Amino acid sequence: MAKEPAAPPLRADGLQIEEDRAFQRRFWRAQRLAWLAFAAACLVALLGLTGSGGAFQKSVMRFDGARVEFPRISRWEGPDELKVRFERPAPSHGLRIGRDFLDRFSVERIQPEPERSTLSGAAQSFVFAAEGEDPRTVTLDIRAKHFGWTRLEVGIGAETRTARILILP
Repeated sequence: MAKEPAAPPLRADGLQIEEDRAFQRRFWRAQRLAWLAFAAACLVALLGLTGSGGAFQKSVMRFDGARVEFPRISRWEGPDELKVRFERPAPSHGLRIGRDFLDRFSVERIQPEPERSTLSGAAQSFVFAAEGEDPRTVTLDIRAKHFGWTRLEVGIGAETRTARILILP
């Protein structure tokens, strides 16, 4: 015949339950920390620091007569945009993009299509014909091929600027 376990002692509040108060307090503390971690993750996502929208998702490079808007944080295999806005009138506009960026991102579409493109060892250059009123915007639909940090080097005219983009998995 099996021996029955002993009943827990009667507590001061009249309950007869067995509990480990120290373990329960540690569990509640860990639970609150997990809630704070999840709240912080939601806040970071709402601010746009995980890619795909939000106030801080995009960044801007300013050039003399142009500005380039690019994703500060992108998602691996997620669609994104790189926009170049030429603000000064000219019969054509030139744009250079560094090889590091093109190795990490695939360019799925360029709107409008360039009049001419040129490959060199360290960059790809595009020339866009311009007509009509300013400003003129070129949009590159891009998709990240790998995750990690990548360098975006953009050249417009004689100026070159560099930025870093984080690609999250």
